[in-house]
Amino acid sequence: MSLLEISVLPGKGRCYIATTYIPVGTVIHVSEPLATTVSQEWTPETCLWCFDFAYPKKQKIKAVTEQDKIKLSNEWSVPKKNLAFKDMLFCSENCKLNCQNLLKSEWVPMLAIHYRLDCEFKNTCNVPTVKGPIELEFSKWIDINNDEALSAWLNNAWTCLTEDLDIYREVQNTDRSMCRLIAACILRKQNSKDYNLSPFQDLLVIQNNELSHFKTHFDSSLYPNHPQQLPLHCTKEVYLSMMPDDILDVMALYCFFARTLTKPLHKVPVLSDISHELFRSIFFRERANSFGLWEMSNDEVANASGGVSDDLELLGFGIYPSAVYFNHSCDANVIKVRDGRSMKFISRRMIDEGEEACISYGSVDDDVHNRRQRLLEHYHFLCQCIRCIQEDLIIR
Repeated sequence: MSLLEISVLPGKGRCYIATTYIPVGTVIHVSEPLATTVSQEWTPETCLWCFDFAYPKKQKIKAVTEQDKIKLSNEWSVPKKNLAFKDMLFCSENCKLNCQNLLKSEWVPMLAIHYRLDCEFKNTCNVPTVKGPIELEFSKWIDINNDEALSAWLNNAWTCLTEDLDIYREVQNTDRSMCRLIAACILRKQNSKDYNLSPFQDLLVIQNNELSHFKTHFDSSLYPNHPQQLPLHCTKEVYLSMMPDDILDVMALYCFFARTLTKPLHKVPVLSDISHELFRSIFFRERANSFGLWEMSNDEVANASGGVSDDLELLGFGIYPSAVYFNHSCDANVIKVRDGRSMKFISRRMIDEGEEACISYGSVDDDVHNRRQRLLEHYHFLCQCIRCIQEDLIIR
């Protein structure tokens, strides 16, 4: 019997509800990732598979052997000395074997993705885009609060602005990690029928936050006579003039991603079927729904505390589709604890039958104002948990 079931609560949407009484300290759910990525700054010290952290030492097991390099060099027409794969290291041969066995047909394409990203990263540049309102007469406008109209407008804007893949920004380390994560999701989409892995379709149950993200960053003062509106039919120049910088940065990342993984590069395999629609569907689901994979302190390993403190490093990110039904509470009754690449969810106090199982999204040590501000900025909701309501009443 499962301890949790998916339900729908008014004002909260889908959630996990306890199907029976759950004692404190019970493992109520274990989630496996659809895809993970190691933070770029910690790739030398972090196992690509289990996220073992060896700092200050580096992980010793390389993704490819000398024999592998010779084979890839011949197949890809690339000098063997260039096939270092410094971003792909393991803590043990067992972890490497587990990774290869699970990924199967994704393994070599993943090597190609890492190689291409490393090559293109060295050639990135930043080309500023011209901003500011363009004084034109527009006959038709759409309301940005009309989700269907805004979705169509954004789709047209993306098609117009990224068609030539010519938006450029300097690529940061966080961008490289994100590109690897998105590429892993696309590989899963292409190969998930081959074997028993979390399928790409599981990603689609996660909420897409693209519209909320745009509304948060849109400057409604661009056209004072049409607040909260967008001109329906736009040229490329008009799209550029009103597109928030944050969205242009995402477009630039897509252009880098598509250029890198599709253009001819010796005989290195390309990543096929890349589109801005697919990229966006992954990116804007990951933004507010992925889990940080943190260094584990000795106390956390021993006590399964699930705590994250300032002295622990963020080693990477993972997308865990079955975990998205855990809603947030600033006084959560469930903690999440990383177990290698798996995520365990453990009751931190007694949970009654029919009670919602909640976790905390990040640190909840701040006061109610700062907690709510962070959650609204990163997760697009104003927290109305019991703790926030009670603390808000005290302040008032």
